[in-house]
Amino acid sequence: MATLTHKKISFVVPVFNEAQSISNFHESLLDIIGDNLPNYEIIYVDDGSGDNTNKLISDLTAKNRDIKLISLSRNFGKENALTAGIYYATGDGIMMLDGDGQHPVELIPEFVRLWLAGNKVVVGVRTANNNEGTVKKLGSYLFYKSFNNMSGKKLVPGTTDFRIIDKTVQQAFLELKDTDRITRGLIDWLGFKTSYIKFKAKARAHGEAGYSFNKLVKLAMNSYVGFSTTPLYFFGYLGVIISGLSFVLGLAIFIEQLLLSDPLNWRFTGTAMLGILIIFLVGILLMAQGILSVYVSMINNQSRQRPLYIVDYENSIGLNKSDKKT
Repeated sequence: MATLTHKKISFVVPVFNEAQSISNFHESLLDIIGDNLPNYEIIYVDDGSGDNTNKLISDLTAKNRDIKLISLSRNFGKENALTAGIYYATGDGIMMLDGDGQHPVELIPEFVRLWLAGNKVVVGVRTANNNEGTVKKLGSYLFYKSFNNMSGKKLVPGTTDFRIIDKTVQQAFLELKDTDRITRGLIDWLGFKTSYIKFKAKARAHGEAGYSFNKLVKLAMNSYVGFSTTPLYFFGYLGVIISGLSFVLGLAIFIEQLLLSDPLNWRFTGTAMLGILIIFLVGILLMAQGILSVYVSMINNQSRQRPLYIVDYENSIGLNKSDKKT
């Protein structure tokens, strides 16, 4: 098998409760690496697993010094786990993929080829997912449609964290200070030359997806708020429209009932008119307050300057505090 490159490739794999599938995934990844990529490292980021995942990866590191384990002190979420892996990666290229078997490892050589051809980022675009229901498909479609319209940016539908980035992209990514983050969005925001590879996601080998519906909704909200101020303007415009319509309706009722003695037989009482007006205004105030709260929440999180993750060095393998980049 021909060698693709002697440049070092770092594989960043965030895992959470993947004890049932991690061994098979690891074997399939090594089969692809084979003679293709003789200079590599595999960085598993254990995002606070509650099962035997950490122990199984520790056993793998004992057999292969090119395998590292970053053990986080608790579950910080996939986005922060990915950031930790990218932070400690030492390769010329950093390949990210999930450890649940859904990302087809056989496409890795093609990612590397496109990266070697001069693309700073090569992104996997999911065209189908065996486990994706109708509701999730519809939600994904609406998210990309609304995000692109609201933010002015163009996210390609189906883009995933299954991607390779150049070391220059890594350095730029690590300068970003966002706390409530979506990794793929931040990498796309950097604007480096990008190519795309389409793939069909495989079924999970074991267990259920780590991203629940609530987590996906939170990720979507972070994307809206983190990359666009349109919601603020939208509710501002909506408030103006509702206030304007309320004024016109109130003026029409005043003229029709009080000045013209109700020729259209509307029979609006003063209490009814006041109630309608209050309902409209309270509704718009609540919506505006809700969206403002999301922005205030992000400002609050940013101002805290808490670390995105905490590494448990005693349970990590292949890392030292001296590895920390400045």
